[in-house]
Amino acid sequence: MILFWLEFVGIFAGLTIAAELLAKGIDDLEDYLGQGMSGGIVMGLLTALPETIFVIIASISGHYDIALGSAIGGNVILFTLGIGLVGIIYKLKWGTNLIISEEYKVENTFLFLSTLAIILVLLYGILNIITGLILISIYVYYILYRVNKFRKEKNDRRKIATRKPFIYLTIGSVLLILLSQPFVSYISILSRIFNVPAIWLSLFISPIAAELEEKLSAIRLALMSKSGGSLSILGFVGSKVENATLLVGLIGILNDYPLHSALTEIISMIIANLIALYILFDRKLNVVESIILILSYAVIIIASLII
Repeated sequence: MILFWLEFVGIFAGLTIAAELLAKGIDDLEDYLGQGMSGGIVMGLLTALPETIFVIIASISGHYDIALGSAIGGNVILFTLGIGLVGIIYKLKWGTNLIISEEYKVENTFLFLSTLAIILVLLYGILNIITGLILISIYVYYILYRVNKFRKEKNDRRKIATRKPFIYLTIGSVLLILLSQPFVSYISILSRIFNVPAIWLSLFISPIAAELEEKLSAIRLALMSKSGGSLSILGFVGSKVENATLLVGLIGILNDYPLHSALTEIISMIIANLIALYILFDRKLNVVESIILILSYAVIIIASLII
């Protein structure tokens, strides 16, 4: 038992280090890439790596229910509890409300497009190669749009001085890939030790554990600099746009998957997306809105339990 706890603490410490390295790397890249590329694309891609790998493996193995749950589960927690915590911590640290960069207009647009696409696919009723390709095309367009925008504005950026950001991001990503799934497994074991109900594990504990590193990185960014709060939000949205388009689309390409079996999870994701779109539309996040987001997470979880 002592060995179990030592391993658990070691994995948690490793994830904390990964979060710190990713935060430092993204913060250093901001001057060169801008908030859109560094937050929405780079941070979004890196923090979504664990579920990306897990979704691919689960899909190839034929576990499509698990794959879909992994792809969309993070939206609920990050767009409510995650953003809410960042808003409150930012206020406590800097004494002012979080103002999101002008760059966020792009992420807001693609969050809306991905949400609309998921609603239409849900009405269609099945994930298949056609709906999968449509979803993936949204993310491809998002990447191309961001890259093209960066090229046009590149002359206005400072040249990056060192290789440190890339070293930070590489080491942080490797730690993240190696430790994320073992950490969730250890949380599952702990839930059995303490007799936590299975439904609480699936709807509350596991999602928090799975998205822990992303929340830690976002909080560290919010504490590092005043622009870090904005970077955190762009990273959240960028990673979850990827999940709702690229990852869900991959499942459809690999297999025809009827969506009625995951109706509760998909509707919860859509609601969380709509809440985030509404709260962040004006690019401002105050304490009251942050509290509303945290309470929204509790409401969604309770509603899921009842339904």
